[in-house]
Amino acid sequence: MNDSSKAPVSNINKASKPPKYVLSIMLALGIWLICLLALASWYQANYIQNFTERSPKFLDSQYTEGWIKDLSALLPVKTSTTRVIQFWKPNCLCNRFAQRHALNAIKVSSTLNIEHITVIPNANKAAMAELQQLNPDTKIITLKSSSLEHWPASPSVVVEGPFNQPLYFGPLGFGAFCSQSSSDVIEQQLRSRNIESLNPFFNVIGKGCFCAWSD
Repeated sequence: MNDSSKAPVSNINKASKPPKYVLSIMLALGIWLICLLALASWYQANYIQNFTERSPKFLDSQYTEGWIKDLSALLPVKTSTTRVIQFWKPNCLCNRFAQRHALNAIKVSSTLNIEHITVIPNANKAAMAELQQLNPDTKIITLKSSSLEHWPASPSVVVEGPFNQPLYFGPLGFGAFCSQSSSDVIEQQLRSRNIESLNPFFNVIGKGCFCAWSD
């Protein structure tokens, strides 16, 4: 038998095997995909939730109104009839997604000559100076965590009306990456603040990216 007849089979087998670098790339992509899925699962489990998930009492409008009234007593005296109170935890992962909505709320408040304050946890007091420099159009204050231990989540906002009644209560935006804006609702409430028949807007339904206020 002629041995040359075996050569083509050997060549075919060699050609059918992918190069080693292709296998390395496929392995790297597989590991990257697994890591990405694990990260997405962790993000979903730790940050994507209903705004009032940790504090369901805020689903009761009477409880919310009473809580905000108690909060107002802890804050500086209002400098305008209406006030925007933003709750901002500096080390919250969700801040990067809500930043655009937060800046828009500050801009609208400034345009309408409405006081805007930002409340941060007392534990983050060291960040006050830097935050104030970056956001000169808001007054940044700290409150002890015990005063806010029942607050649902951050980032979020309360619009306090002329008679200390809430005109808006809820997050700055909804969605996993705050892609659905709530800032339009906030702006509408601010522009309609002097209408006696204006109804408060309690924005408590829907999921978004939120951090617990108290660690």
